[in-house]
Amino acid sequence: MRTTRPVVYALILITILLLVFTLPGEKGLIRSYQLYQELNDLQSQNATLKKRNQVLAQEASMLKDNLAYIEHVIIQEMNLVKPGDIIVVFKKEKK
Repeated sequence: MRTTRPVVYALILITILLLVFTLPGEKGLIRSYQLYQELNDLQSQNATLKKRNQVLAQEASMLKDNLAYIEHVIIQEMNLVKPGDIIVVFKKEKK
């Protein structure tokens, strides 16, 4: 069975028209792929933020209830010392 040239040209034209109307545009394949990539990025960011939120919630709980942790945070962040602690200062050698 042999196809005629007009049929082949019609199939080529239909294929080109389908590609022109399905690839670009707001609902095209390219935009769908971009939205899929954006969704993956947002899901990854969401997972990271959930982990960070859990860490912060645990720290907030410790700051409410654990006096030893509160003391540790005060000493670390404000560079304070407890009464009776000995402070050792190392000086850098001049070259």
